[in-house]
Amino acid sequence: MPLPEPRLDDLRFQQDLVDEARRRIIRYCPEWTDYNLSDPGITLIELFAWMTELLTFRLNRVPEKNYLKFLDLLGVQLQPPSSARTELTFWLSTPFPITPDSTSVAVVPQGAEVAGQRLDGAPEVIFTTDTRMLIQPPRLTQLRRAGDINKNYLPRLGVEVFEVFQTKPEIGDTFYIGLDEDTDISGYILQLSFTCQQTQAVGIRREDPPLMWEASLGEGNWSEVRPSRRRGEQDTTGGLNNPSGRLTLYLPLNMQPDEVQGRRAYWIRCRHEQRSPEQGTYAQSPRITGVVAYALGGAVYATHAVIREDERLGISNGEPGQVFKLQTAPVLALRNDETIVVEERRQGEVGFVPWECVDDFAGSTRYDRHFTLDNATGEITFGPSVQQADGTVRQYGRVPEAGREIRFTRYRNGGGAVGNVPTHKLEVLHTSLPYIDRVTNLKRAEGGRNQETLDEAKLRARREMRAQQRAVTTEDFESLALRASRAVARVKCRTAGYTGRDIPAGMIELLVVPTALEAIHAGDLSKLALETALREVILAYLDQYRLLTTTLNVREPHFLGVSVTAQIVPGEFSHPETVRARVDAQLRAFLAPLVDKEQAAVFSDLTGQTWEGWPFGRDLFVSELFSLIQQVPGVRHVLDVQLRSRPVIPVQESGEHREEALASLESRILNVPDDTLICSLPHSVEVVTL
Repeated sequence: MPLPEPRLDDLRFQQDLVDEARRRIIRYCPEWTDYNLSDPGITLIELFAWMTELLTFRLNRVPEKNYLKFLDLLGVQLQPPSSARTELTFWLSTPFPITPDSTSVAVVPQGAEVAGQRLDGAPEVIFTTDTRMLIQPPRLTQLRRAGDINKNYLPRLGVEVFEVFQTKPEIGDTFYIGLDEDTDISGYILQLSFTCQQTQAVGIRREDPPLMWEASLGEGNWSEVRPSRRRGEQDTTGGLNNPSGRLTLYLPLNMQPDEVQGRRAYWIRCRHEQRSPEQGTYAQSPRITGVVAYALGGAVYATHAVIREDERLGISNGEPGQVFKLQTAPVLALRNDETIVVEERRQGEVGFVPWECVDDFAGSTRYDRHFTLDNATGEITFGPSVQQADGTVRQYGRVPEAGREIRFTRYRNGGGAVGNVPTHKLEVLHTSLPYIDRVTNLKRAEGGRNQETLDEAKLRARREMRAQQRAVTTEDFESLALRASRAVARVKCRTAGYTGRDIPAGMIELLVVPTALEAIHAGDLSKLALETALREVILAYLDQYRLLTTTLNVREPHFLGVSVTAQIVPGEFSHPETVRARVDAQLRAFLAPLVDKEQAAVFSDLTGQTWEGWPFGRDLFVSELFSLIQQVPGVRHVLDVQLRSRPVIPVQESGEHREEALASLESRILNVPDDTLICSLPHSVEVVTL
């Protein structure tokens, strides 16, 4: 049980102060007979009682202040907010190459700012590009067929027709288009223009041909890329059967060159794949006579942040423990080129020398150019002087010389849940760029989280004190993984012998759910994917605490999508559409890997367990959904509940509901493996009138 909390003074305003004073009036002042609230004496009693209550309130705050001071001595600091990330897509004002021999390029520099429209005086949300993007004319180098991979048909298109499949096409037939590996086309908006021999396309549907386009990700991995359906970018090739046509592919940012039968290039392949009977199959192979590639634009990762350049902090006074403060906070994690520079004299010349940011000064000597940064507040501290037990004074970290200027080369300010903006909200380019026509975010920004609250810091401190700066138990790994980044929402640790799939001895597997609450509410399950950058941050952080013999594997959990079909009878005086919307919202919140605090309290009472989202490996009972829906305000009866499900792979989710892939639940229990979480697919709630 928790330790009892002492209450230093339990006097209450009315019972212990005002009423007690009134009872003593008869003894000390019997001539006072008017006890009404309008009496000036009673007013004075209430005034002094109120002032006394203020004193007791402040007195009882002393233990909490001491507790916070103790945490401060232990080095516990509020974690800064995390920043949302997204992909910004830039369109060119004209396709590249402009002419067949043109070498024009477009450059989107690192740190380019793109903002959303400012509404009702709200602060402007600004995203900056993480890396430099160069858009060049793409160059085709390969055109090969899977059954004849040794022959490159591209230079022969003028004299020979390229049959993309074998004479009698079969499901699985493939042809490959290769682009120069020296031109990085990852993230490009690639337009392929085809000229073909016109055929009747016997057996296929021209508007929806049985073709699957894929891009190489390296090491033999491929990612599906669906042809764009946006205005002006629709597929007009008719399944490669029209005399001329074009299609547009939005290539993934993680596209990599790969080797296909010993030939290296950025590969795009097209497979004969029938997804539905309506698409049909090819009776004869399409015949290509020409193909040209154009770049319409490109995408680049961007972070919710504003870059501050060369900020002057002040002049050193030459004393230990100096503190300076940045003009804007919070500050995102520093990169290699982001640090403090201090003016120093070297070999007779005065210049700026970079210093190193450290977590603390425990290992710093008087010669080390070290400083600490509180990312939440933007405070910069230089090394202190500490008097030792023998009376000597030890300097931790170098002290900047008196009169020397101190600057911060570059840092990024931003973060918070305000950066989790929906699609098509970032469209204002702060700086005009040559050849760039427009920009937007085709994907929802996610990962933004507000600064840690005081209550969250208290709970985290308890976990950290239990872990004692080492990772041994599963709880240690989960606690430290949550501490690695504010972009981590939930963690589950699995070890050898854990029920489920076999894990080798000595391996620790962490299932990580990233911060994606707003995206889940919006139905965008693609944001549940664990980004490589976040995975590397977690691995690097845990590497400081794991045992040398422990192998870490960090991945996202498996997800099981559930769609509920329910029939309800609304109350007599309830609006049917309002009740239907409430039931749908309650189902989406309950069948989700993440919930907000308000929903967590509701579902904790309903299930009798602490609720952070659907628990790992918890089976779903249909009876639970009956009970959940019945408690929704306005629901009179629940007539029927049915479940359908399908596996959800976040990187393959595009927001479209694949109803044909859903499997109906025959029993009344949906079994969930131990490394799996449930997430909501679109639900169907039918209102029935009795």
